[in-house]
Amino acid sequence: MMTEKFASPNGWLAFFIALIAGAVYPLAFAPLNWWPLALASIAIFWWLITDKTPKKAFRLGWGYGFGVFIAGVSWVYVSINTFGNASPPLAVTLTIVFAMILALFYSVLGWIMQRYFSKYSLISRVILFSVIWVGLDIARGSGFVSFPWLYAGYSQTEALMQGLAGFLGVHGVTLFVVVLACLLAEVVTTKGYGQQRRFLLPILVVLVIPFMATLHMFSKEASKEQTLILALVQPNVDQHIKWDRRYFNDIMYGLFEQTEPYWGADLVVWPEGGIPSFENNVPGLMSELEEKAKESGTDFITGIPMREPDNREVYYSGVKLLGENSQSYHKQQLVPFGEYLPFTELLRGAIDFFDLPMSSFTPGDSDQEPLRTEKAALVPAICYEIAFSGLIQSLGKQSQDQFTAILTISNDTWFGDSWGPLQHFQIAQMRAIETGLPVIRGTNNGLTAVIASNGRVMEQIPRFEREVLAGAFVLDNKPTWFLQYGYWTFLVLVVVLLGVAFGLRKK
Repeated sequence: MMTEKFASPNGWLAFFIALIAGAVYPLAFAPLNWWPLALASIAIFWWLITDKTPKKAFRLGWGYGFGVFIAGVSWVYVSINTFGNASPPLAVTLTIVFAMILALFYSVLGWIMQRYFSKYSLISRVILFSVIWVGLDIARGSGFVSFPWLYAGYSQTEALMQGLAGFLGVHGVTLFVVVLACLLAEVVTTKGYGQQRRFLLPILVVLVIPFMATLHMFSKEASKEQTLILALVQPNVDQHIKWDRRYFNDIMYGLFEQTEPYWGADLVVWPEGGIPSFENNVPGLMSELEEKAKESGTDFITGIPMREPDNREVYYSGVKLLGENSQSYHKQQLVPFGEYLPFTELLRGAIDFFDLPMSSFTPGDSDQEPLRTEKAALVPAICYEIAFSGLIQSLGKQSQDQFTAILTISNDTWFGDSWGPLQHFQIAQMRAIETGLPVIRGTNNGLTAVIASNGRVMEQIPRFEREVLAGAFVLDNKPTWFLQYGYWTFLVLVVVLLGVAFGLRKK
């Protein structure tokens, strides 16, 4: 029997609906966290392209993607305009171009589905659409683009499917979200209750599996527990003066003043670039900090740029641990156009944004280890790195011989009071859920916080205030399947699903 369906619109109406559906998608993430809107947005996109030609699906995919990114990451305007000194018209233009380029990932998705798989059975198309969606997410977060933002799985950080991350990582959560959205779209657009009923069982399965995983996450017993006395210093230094040598002494005086009452804590943390000078330029300052740390029995951590002693052209964004144990970490995942500039010879000097201070960093080696103190192993993640789940999982797996926490330091001052830093914080919550490790987060102007191993915020201090988050925190480790095996389980699941999709491709 032929299934009757509600036909999707064509032409400019379809494009407009795709654009609006895309713009709704970011509302599922922080700060609003209206997670059902992610399902609704993806469902509408699926419905719009399923009966279209490849060319039309490409165009609709671009409209959808442009809506996603112009609404979801337009906060890049703040850094381009306010700190990159680009005029408002130029900053708007660059922001729009950025969204236009990222939108092409959804164009590719629409085109591939309608060019190669439009004649496949419904179950095959749902699987392939979801797998390709995730594959393009991974591509967007890799290589030259390297922008792992607004993955659908992040919408579940405080919702039904969050526990899946402990088994399959954020990409596995995304896969389930997209499958569920497609199935819900089929229910809504199919005429007749008799035809709709056939979707109830697969929808139930897609809901029950994540629900059971989430129950497991909350019922799991801790393997290790540790009480840490923390002092996370939030100096709220204005980005305009941070790298101005005239203000260096004032910045350092302020940090020492904030820190002074907390020497004796287990861990004192200054934010990313807390010391705005190369390490080898301030040996006296570093010696003083090391002496204070040793005398008080405190492990002290700060962000600081580090230069190769025999090559002044090579320098890193770094973390320095001082105390009984001295150790360094060099940032591996750099921010494109912020910490390094692709096509340097072509773009450097074209506008101020392409010539920001400290924007020619070198990535650190991939074989670095966690920072180790007497009470904890600390998995370092400098700002942007917290968005790379594979990196955090790899470092976290190395430290299971002792109590472990993820230590992330950041400086989101570049993005003002936009949604960008709030989305960044939500990503840090997902790293806790994936690994079962708590997150200690120190920032320049917020959000400075301590996150429990299940992703719940234990305590945080307000943004844009000069304050210290201090106290004794009882933290635990609940190591997850994902921490142990990474994305291997997810890859096995994808292979199985692709086998099912091609095995059942005939209608």
